[in-house]
Amino acid sequence: MTRLLIPLWCLAFPFITHAATPGWVKDLTVEAAGPHRNVPPCEIQYTLGWNNWITAGKASLRVREAEGFLRADATAASTGFARTLWKYDCDMSSIIHRADLRAHFLQHSETDSAETCRYRVSFGSRQVVTETLVQPNKGTPTISTAVCLFGPMEDILSVILHVRSQELRNGQKITRVVQPWDKPYLTTFHVLGRETLTFGGKKQPCIKIGLQIRKIDRESLALSAYKKMKTATIWVSDDDLRVPVEMHADIFVGYMSARMSGMKLLDGGDAKASLPADMMVKAPAK
Repeated sequence: MTRLLIPLWCLAFPFITHAATPGWVKDLTVEAAGPHRNVPPCEIQYTLGWNNWITAGKASLRVREAEGFLRADATAASTGFARTLWKYDCDMSSIIHRADLRAHFLQHSETDSAETCRYRVSFGSRQVVTETLVQPNKGTPTISTAVCLFGPMEDILSVILHVRSQELRNGQKITRVVQPWDKPYLTTFHVLGRETLTFGGKKQPCIKIGLQIRKIDRESLALSAYKKMKTATIWVSDDDLRVPVEMHADIFVGYMSARMSGMKLLDGGDAKASLPADMMVKAPAK
């Protein structure tokens, strides 16, 4: 994995208002999408577990073609006994440039027992603009718009496709700036090796990837620890599909896991999607 020095990074991805370049920029991986950038339209289901004890929820991911973009739609919800403890529903749509897997636009809604939060995010080459709507179950909704003067960034779905596209050699590290919802993070993916997992009685060769996350202050770009997650590991199928088949995370509410429960490739009309009518989030007037 080739890493460019800070001067080359600044030429390609300039900071437009910060006089000092943050020290962590030298650790960023700035390669374009790798040789595995072809993403077949597909739909994948996952079963979510909590503390190796109960089935906690379900999730799905669907990737389709939408003109010059890929549209990735994800859903997640708590279920069963876990839902009595924590009611949670989430819907996300990510619009990604098909040619180079860059994030373009994200809309995301999540609802728990207290409120619903909706985010609309416009990803530019030099800044990211986020609109946040918070609707409490009781009370007045609030809406705000924030700008992070750094770019480009990934969203949570585009970074999965970017990492998937790389060679993923044992020991390889990929560090990218990611904004999953309304705040940016520095994420490092570390290829830990190869392992074999068993699904439905069949053995699946996988690539084991560790994940480290640190928070980035939107204004100062300073780093800080992300205390809500201690460790995370992802297993990706070691084949042409490169599908995330299992994920483990030690987070503030316990040990969470996601395991693929089904997958199908899409074709014909099922492989096509439309684009959102409005994919622009305007920065607040100065």
